[in-house]
Amino acid sequence: MNRYIFVILFSIISLISNFTYCAAQETCESTIKNSLEAITKLLNTNQYAQLTPIVAQIEQSCGPTELGQRIKIINLIIAQQQSSNSIEKYIENGFDEQLIIRFRDAEREDYIYQYESNKQQYNYFPLRHPIDLLIKTRSKALLQSQSYVLSEAEVDILNLFSNNELLKNQQGAIQDTGQNNSQTIIKDHTENTIKEEQEDPIAIADYYNKSRIGFLPYIGVYGPLGGSNTTFGPNMSLGFSIMSSLAKSFIFEGGFKVRINSNDKNFDYNYYGTTESVNADFGLFFGGALGYKIYDNTKFIVIPKLNLGIDMVDTGISEDIYTDGYYDSFGDYIYGGNSKKLYTVNTMHLGLSIAGMRQLKGKNYIGLEAGYHYTPYQWDSKLMSNIYNHYGSVELFFRF
Repeated sequence: MNRYIFVILFSIISLISNFTYCAAQETCESTIKNSLEAITKLLNTNQYAQLTPIVAQIEQSCGPTELGQRIKIINLIIAQQQSSNSIEKYIENGFDEQLIIRFRDAEREDYIYQYESNKQQYNYFPLRHPIDLLIKTRSKALLQSQSYVLSEAEVDILNLFSNNELLKNQQGAIQDTGQNNSQTIIKDHTENTIKEEQEDPIAIADYYNKSRIGFLPYIGVYGPLGGSNTTFGPNMSLGFSIMSSLAKSFIFEGGFKVRINSNDKNFDYNYYGTTESVNADFGLFFGGALGYKIYDNTKFIVIPKLNLGIDMVDTGISEDIYTDGYYDSFGDYIYGGNSKKLYTVNTMHLGLSIAGMRQLKGKNYIGLEAGYHYTPYQWDSKLMSNIYNHYGSVELFFRF
């Protein structure tokens, strides 16, 4: 009996512990997420003193973190205060190894997947965040500045923060600073540092914008390429799709497009053995596209695409389908009902297109896409008429 009580108590304690741990992790993630924007702005404007309460709040929610300790060390070095204890704590906690892994994983093409797969490993601090670039830039500025006399440990840690190989005995870095009451903030970056920050291929302003997925509404014209006496004429096309991030060379897109048929002719369709002359009010495309960026300077992007999906053309024929109620195997009664079945001409949709995009602001782009489309409608055995297969399109789209 006592053993059962012990097992029950142990289970309850384990559940409480797990619940507490999960709640703590959620609090930590929320705190860091809400702090990153403020930290970025303060680092970008050199307001280091105001970072202290934010770092303290992160430590209260998460305990010691690599990011918090890295900011502390940079703040102490810039203020020319004793940093040896903080550097020692940073090494003892293994944060140096964490940062090396972070830099390594940030170089991977699938860095977004790496982060999303294990946020806790990165202390809920996204890979390739602008803060990394800002600290890297400040660290290099400190190493190059003639106004600072850095200790050997400070040189090593700044080389780590700037993602350089550890260099010892760098010029002006052989003496220990000790206590220093100066609160001087670094204001004079060297010309090389400023140039590097401005010309870094992953600019701060574009850093996250390219990593995000995009939502694309389309509007354009879709019509036959050549041919005579075609069933479908030029018609308006509307669509919506989701595009993968622009941070990678390969681009994936999926969605749908609707063609509003206003310039079309009747065609014959086999409906239960009877040939019906029908007229399509609309056509639908459901599918995706695989693209590859052949040009990208952030401001302008050019992407050829291979499109593949299902094409459906309305026939105007529909029927109501009725189902009776029944009892299932558990004795529960399942009510019947009715639904409407639409008859459509269904076939494959294969296309090639090229899209040009111009950045408006941040992740927002405006673009124009021209494409060729092949739709072998005769694949549908119920279609009695010969419908033309080759079409072209020109569409205006926005990415936001």
